[in-house]
Amino acid sequence: MKNLLFAIITIICFASCDDGDIIVTSFDFEQQTLERCSDFDTQYVFFKINPENNETIAIAFTTSNDIFDAGDGENEVRELELQLSGNDNITYRRFDESPTSDYFCNPIPPATPIVIEEFISTSGDITVFTEGTYADSDGIASEIEDPTGLIDTDGDSLPDIIDFDDDGDNVPTGQEGVVLNDDGTINTELTRDTDGDGIFDYLDNDDDNDGVLTIDEDTNMDLNPANDNSDPDNENLDDYLNPAITTSVNTETYRLHTYFLNNIIITIDTQNLDFRNQNGEEVIRDIRTVTFGTFTGAPPATFTITPMF
Repeated sequence: MKNLLFAIITIICFASCDDGDIIVTSFDFEQQTLERCSDFDTQYVFFKINPENNETIAIAFTTSNDIFDAGDGENEVRELELQLSGNDNITYRRFDESPTSDYFCNPIPPATPIVIEEFISTSGDITVFTEGTYADSDGIASEIEDPTGLIDTDGDSLPDIIDFDDDGDNVPTGQEGVVLNDDGTINTELTRDTDGDGIFDYLDNDDDNDGVLTIDEDTNMDLNPANDNSDPDNENLDDYLNPAITTSVNTETYRLHTYFLNNIIITIDTQNLDFRNQNGEEVIRDIRTVTFGTFTGAPPATFTITPMF
């Protein structure tokens, strides 16, 4: 990805031209923040406003891909390539006074301010990059849980950093007695190891070492071993933590998992842009790969999946 700014556009005259043919010689939005309209169901609209010059630049494109979703949990940077045509375009406008975001985020733009100059792309290519940081909800920071992002303790194809049940026993990691130090690291003295085998419960698929996997100590078969208690003498001790109880069922399904893509950044690159002014004359072309802008205002994305058993 080119880390360039959408600033000065190279101008090429496709036919003989005089000074009157070129109206705009630069689209300078280097300092402006990329904003987004969120009110349109099928079309993405991003824009920048330069109030000092009463000018804006906006990009609109339609895709069935949700560029803000959490992806597949494997790639923290995704890219989507699209071609601009028709209503998918980049529009530069200069007004008699500076507009607000309402100008772009209404189905019908307001009558004011008045457009006094306009260029609209007739073709071009864009690449939309979505990146962020994957995390689960187990309370352990990803960089602590696994700095490499490659460990998959239970072999369910979900790395531990996005697996809210790291050992695959259907008891969420966050419920298996993990204690953290002030710096977020695992407290090895206080984190629970029920059977004392040197493996913390959140990584141990047989927490009480009774020979029955925790996932199979689920008498009511609701995919939650943490609510099964068969010992009248230990009413507060779940079967999966009680070595005296060895009742076993055959569980072959994992619980539904949820993970998140946090700190989402959307970057839009453009290339091979052709523009026409309001008179329909093709006057500007930019073949460079240029960053239109970077958007950072997206909330975390949620992904749900039931891992393959």
